[in-house]
Amino acid sequence: MLLGLGIVLGVASIGFLCWLLFLCAVYAAPLFVAAMACTMLYDHGLLSGAHAILAGIAAGIMVLALGQAILASSRDPALRVAVSALLALPAALAGFGTTLGFCGMGDMGTIPAYLFATFGALCVGGAAWTRLCAIQPA
Repeated sequence: MLLGLGIVLGVASIGFLCWLLFLCAVYAAPLFVAAMACTMLYDHGLLSGAHAILAGIAAGIMVLALGQAILASSRDPALRVAVSALLALPAALAGFGTTLGFCGMGDMGTIPAYLFATFGALCVGGAAWTRLCAIQPA
C-alpha cells in the first residue's frame, strides 16, 4: 500500500517539476543575466550584497522587457529568430541539466543519460521557442 503510494507520488512530483520547468523555461535567460550581474558586481567589490541583488534583478527585468518588446514590435523575421534563439538557448541548457539530474537519481548509464538529457533539452528549448514565437507583433 505505502509502496504504491510512494510510486504514485514520485511520478506525480516529477510530472509537476517537469510542468514547472516547461512553464518557467522562457525566463531562463533573464534569470541567468540577473544571477551573473549580481555575482559579478558583488565579487568585484563594486556593490554591497543588497545593492548587487537589486542591480541583478534590474538587469534581469531589462533583458525580459527588451526581449518581449522586440518580439512584440518587430516584423523582421531574422531579428525575431535571433531574439527567440537568444532567449530559448538558456532554457534548453536548463532542460539539459534538469533532465541529466533526473537521470542521476536512477541507475542509468552515462551514454543513455546524456542521450535522454539531450532529448530533454530539445523538448524544453522547443517549448520555450514555441512560447516566444507566439508573441505576435502589433
